[in-house]
Amino acid sequence: NRVMTSPDGITWTARSSATEANAWHSVCWSPELSIFVAVAYSGTNPYSGANRVMTSPDGITWTGRSAAEANSWYSVCWSPELSIFVAVAYNGTNRVMTSQDGITWNPRSASEANYWFSVCWSPELSIFVAVAAIGTNRVMTSPDGINWTTRSAAEANYWHSVCWSPELSIFVAVAYTGTNRVMTSPDGITWTGRSAAEANGWYSVCWSPELSIFVAVANGGTNRVMTSPDGITWTGRS
Repeated sequence: NRVMTSPDGITWTARSSATEANAWHSVCWSPELSIFVAVAYSGTNPYSGANRVMTSPDGITWTGRSAAEANSWYSVCWSPELSIFVAVAYNGTNRVMTSQDGITWNPRSASEANYWFSVCWSPELSIFVAVAAIGTNRVMTSPDGINWTTRSAAEANYWHSVCWSPELSIFVAVAYTGTNRVMTSPDGITWTGRSAAEANGWYSVCWSPELSIFVAVANGGTNRVMTSPDGITWTGRS
């Protein structure tokens, strides 16, 4: 059972995923379509054309969907303003795919054939931002999810996650490696390196508008959580 659901974040129930035992890596929700979409970085056979997308109206019952290509899909997000899902991949010919319903997916060319790990949407700037672990330019942006432009990251780090704060008008990305394992940008184009609380392998970051705080988590290190009120100054947490 590769899905779990919870009504409160405390008590969890295992659910059956779609028919294939894929390596599901990212999930998001579309309020406008009332649908969850999840993407996988491998199928039953890592090199097969297995269904690397699945959808659900309730988080409990899932249906397998064909991805645009049998790539290693690592991240998916939804833009309500454009009515489009965007997913990015670690490999493949076309490392972006888009969908208006979560069911039918179209391949799109990434700006570079990098290891794209995370994508997010800024409604205020009307821009998608994706970050990569490996490649020459490890950021790319798009106004529509279809046409992508290469951007320079603050450092050639293994960037693993990116999120947007509407309240602070800032993107924050975190990395698994590098000297400065955080970078920030007011527009998704120009990025500035920031010191992480510790030189951990930072894997994910999110923003809470209610608490006015970023939280990032790591897969190693002494303090595997860090928080920031502005994306610039970070404090290690147990």
